[in-house]
This record gives sequence, structure tokens and C-alpha cells, in this order.
Amino acid sequence: MPNTVQDRNISSSFAKGLAVLAVFDAQTPSMSLAEIARRTGQDRATARRGALTLVQAGYLRQDGRMLSLTPRVLELAGGFLQANQFGRHVQPLLDHHATSLGAEMTLAMLDHGQVLLLAQSTVDHGPVTYGFTPGARIPLIHTSLGRMLLACLPQEQVEKILHKAEIPSHTEQSIQNPGTILERISQARRNGLVVTDSEFEVGIIGYAVVVSRPGDTPVVVGSSAPRGLNAQHQPEKILRELQLCAAELRQAGAVAGL
Repeated sequence: MPNTVQDRNISSSFAKGLAVLAVFDAQTPSMSLAEIARRTGQDRATARRGALTLVQAGYLRQDGRMLSLTPRVLELAGGFLQANQFGRHVQPLLDHHATSLGAEMTLAMLDHGQVLLLAQSTVDHGPVTYGFTPGARIPLIHTSLGRMLLACLPQEQVEKILHKAEIPSHTEQSIQNPGTILERISQARRNGLVVTDSEFEVGIIGYAVVVSRPGDTPVVVGSSAPRGLNAQHQPEKILRELQLCAAELRQAGAVAGL
């Protein structure tokens, strides 16, 4: 028998409106109502009501048939960042260690089967710049951040995720065998760190370590460097700087309670 009390407490219209906001990304910065309906799985009338309500509220703008996000959506993310004092406890530490390393650092967590970027360092003349920003999502299985996040989960849960997930091939080096991926994740769990080579971007080595404490929401920090760039970006130096950053983030309680 359905839980009618719980159903009354949930606004399906509000949830559908949030789904409309979530379909916009770098690949589809603007969409028609038909595209929004298709991507959200909503019927055309429902998608239209939700989208036009968001236009009226100022979160979407309409230009002819096309709709796109407005800067007002940053208020939603800004509330989270300010409430968790990212500007005081997270960003300065990321920037400090990224400057010491000479390469960008990224803080990330697991969300709906993808890597959700929480914060990105700012560093001049870093060797790799993908243009990702907080709120961006990147693949889970073949990135160092994603694999480290998976290593934070119990093995049984990881097996279920891999069983349900499509395993894409970003490059010729992207591991396709589920058993091999599971072994790499188990190794990451034992070592507390991950190194991936060209599995997401050809010639790019990704590094990641755990930030969160056991039992907390999994959060990791990572960096990337072109293979063989120079001695400054040797794996040992990158991993050591990431581990120092992770330790300071833990000590500051910067990611507790996420």
C-alpha cells in the first residue's frame, strides 16, 4: 500500500521544474521546449509549464523557441558554497597547494552516478586546463576522481554500480573489462590514491586521493598532468601535494557534513 502521507509531502511539480534546470549543460546550453521534454522524460505540456514558470522566476531566459539558463541559478549554488564556507576553508587551501604544485586541483564528490565538481583551484599557467567549473560533471569510471570516489564505497555497492553502468570508451586506453576495473578500484581502496593514464584524455595522467573520513560522504581531491611534462610534475610530487591538501582539508573540517 503506498505511503500517502509521504506522497502529500512531495511536490511533483517542483521536482519536475528542478529536472528542467538540470538538463542544461556545456553540450546543450540552450534548448527548445520539445528538447527539454525529451531530455526530462516529461510530456510537452508539463515541460512547457515548468520552463515558463522558471522564465517568470528569472532562472531561464527565452529567445524565440530557445531557452537557456540565466546567472540567477548561481544563487542556488552560492547558498551551498556560503553555507559550507568554501570561500574561507576550501578555496584558499586548494589555491595554496595548486600554486605550490604548479597545477590545478579539483575537489569532487559522487552524485547520481557521476563525479560532481565542488571546487576548482585557480593557478596561473597550469599544464592542464579543461575549463571545468564547480557544478560540472565528469565521467565516473575512467577518471582518477571517479575511481577514487568509487574506492570510498563498499565493494558490493561498487559491483552493483558497474553492473548497471554502461562502460564507455573515451580513449583506446579506457579499461573496458569490469573485473579489471574492480581490481583497480580495490587497489585504490588499499592505497588511498589513484593514478589513471590516458583513460579519459589521451596523454593525460590523472591523480586523486581521499579527503573525507570513513563513514562520511565520499569527497576526493585530484589533479592532472601531461605524461612526461617535466620533473616538476613527477607522480610522487603530485601525490604528496594532494595528500597534504587532503590532510589540511580534513583538519579544517572543510568537507565534514556534506
